[in-house]
Amino acid sequence: MSATKRIVLFVAGLAVVFAAAAGLGSLVEPAETDDGGAGETMAAHSAHETEAAGHEPAGLGIAEGGYSLRLATNQFGRDKVGQLSFSVVAGDGEPVTEFDQLHERRLHLIIVRRDGTEFRHLHPEMDAAGVWTVPVGFAAAGVYRAFADFSVDGEQQTLAGDLFVSGGDFKARPFPAPRPLATSDGYEVTLAATDLMANEPTELSFAVSENGRPIDDLDPYLGAKGHLVALREGDLAFLHVHPEESEVAANEIAFEATFPSPGRYRLYLQFRHEGAVRTAEFTLEVPR
Repeated sequence: MSATKRIVLFVAGLAVVFAAAAGLGSLVEPAETDDGGAGETMAAHSAHETEAAGHEPAGLGIAEGGYSLRLATNQFGRDKVGQLSFSVVAGDGEPVTEFDQLHERRLHLIIVRRDGTEFRHLHPEMDAAGVWTVPVGFAAAGVYRAFADFSVDGEQQTLAGDLFVSGGDFKARPFPAPRPLATSDGYEVTLAATDLMANEPTELSFAVSENGRPIDDLDPYLGAKGHLVALREGDLAFLHVHPEESEVAANEIAFEATFPSPGRYRLYLQFRHEGAVRTAEFTLEVPR
């Protein structure tokens, strides 16, 4: 056989082999790509890391979780009573008008100056159009943070925006040094923190007394023995803390909180006694 014929027969044989391989390949299901498998693994790993890192703090932005806070104005004058009006707007741009009951209210408005002073806890009224309104007055100039804390369809949200109060001099103050004892209108409140560590659940217990006598007839306030707001120094991240139903002394109020990072936090405890609401303030140093 000539060399030319041998080459022709060899090429023809290769064509038959490739055709057979292509036919077999069409009968086999395509394999999953490495990207797909890795994507699922990385997503699961990312979720695990997020959970392990602790609870993400709330109140860091004016928009979160598909909702945004729309302030009618953020400019106020010192020593002047004005109207603070705002709406909670959903992703479709429409104001939300249906809210869950959260601690006996549909919305809690927390206002505090950015240096941790001038704390107040308000409950504005909402009209049929979803506009919340409350009168506010500021005795000191500065930048204030307004937190709207609410729940819709079982999901708790906290949105926040800044309020600017002009007039007079503004002198910022650092958070006070940590102390386990605070006083409020003649009441003494002692704070105890169990297993205090960042990213770990911590039990906070407050014991209330007056002139050294334990107050064992505290009135319910917002559906519990007390209400607690915790803010992180620097960005004023808003922590959701939960009343504990654990067995404590009659004059004690217990909460559970997870502090997302080491550092200092300002705590505002509110309790009711003899028909009046009192506020005791603390600074808590959270270690690593």
